[in-house]
Amino acid sequence: MPRKLIAPLLGLALSLCASAFFFWAWYARYLRWDFNELGRHYDAESQVVYTDAGFVWVFPACGFLLVALVIAVRALRRHRAHR
Repeated sequence: MPRKLIAPLLGLALSLCASAFFFWAWYARYLRWDFNELGRHYDAESQVVYTDAGFVWVFPACGFLLVALVIAVRALRRHRAHR
């Protein structure tokens, strides 16, 4: 593997891992619950009230995914240009 591809691949892997973490957080904090008309969900078992404010976890998830896409496209263009 060429040395010039190591840094972009490392950045790509880190961005994808961060994106996966934030997508999981989005699922765990928002998509998993059925909210009422007030934007709340009460979990009687754990006695916790969840609000619909958990949607904000999708923003860093999409941001890191976009960064990973940009890194991948730039790495492919550089690799093809040097062939």
